[in-house]
Amino acid sequence: MLHLPPNRWRDWVPADCPGCGLRQRGQGLCAACLGRLRLDAARPRCRRCAHPLVDGGCPDCGAGAPAYDRVVAAFDYEGLGRELIRDYKVRRRVSLARLLADLLARSVCAAGPSSGTMPDWVVPVPARREALRRRGFSPPAEVGRLLARQLGLRYRLDDVRRVHEGPRQAGLERARRLWAQEGVFAVSEAGRRQAAGRRIAVVDDVLTTGATLQAVAAALKDAGAVHVEGWVLARAMAGLGVAPERPASARALQ
Repeated sequence: MLHLPPNRWRDWVPADCPGCGLRQRGQGLCAACLGRLRLDAARPRCRRCAHPLVDGGCPDCGAGAPAYDRVVAAFDYEGLGRELIRDYKVRRRVSLARLLADLLARSVCAAGPSSGTMPDWVVPVPARREALRRRGFSPPAEVGRLLARQLGLRYRLDDVRRVHEGPRQAGLERARRLWAQEGVFAVSEAGRRQAAGRRIAVVDDVLTTGATLQAVAAALKDAGAVHVEGWVLARAMAGLGVAPERPASARALQ
């Protein structure tokens, strides 16, 4: 009897490609779809947040350095990448979590460890309670759990929590996204005891303006983490420019 290593049976069992429906051997994307699902290498990227540069500068980072140190993204949030994310999150195809985790793991390995050191553990961005009720699962948590297992890293689900819900990000302009996420996340007591001097990877599905990652990274840095990087499935092209001066009423958004 043939004994395959764990998960290798997926390389042999025929299945439909999640991207185009082509019947093939294996549980992942066909070669054509895999070739389409990449970061556009022709676009020069910001070394910190992975957004394409505009006139030599980053429209997301602007003049200020974010709290996070690096972003690794598996693909751009367009075309097939957008459809896979929608299938996973909106159509609730939880079975795609493993494929998406595999794609992100490849990108993390290709990028290599920052400063020669891998993160000490992986944490997911906490989902909003309303989203959990609607979907029945947390997209970042499912991918993060599988990704950590594949890379041999510790996975800590509850280190970061939401202090309050905050508004939905969809439809908000960049400045409002940034302000609305202030104070939304906090590190648990157990997390604070462990975070000092640690390097942590934060997993999310889509990075648009970086507002959520900024808020989570700031909370982890405040708890003593020395390095925080975002591992995201898709990098969206924000195209919203640098945030204007913050109005005095910004706290009202919380």
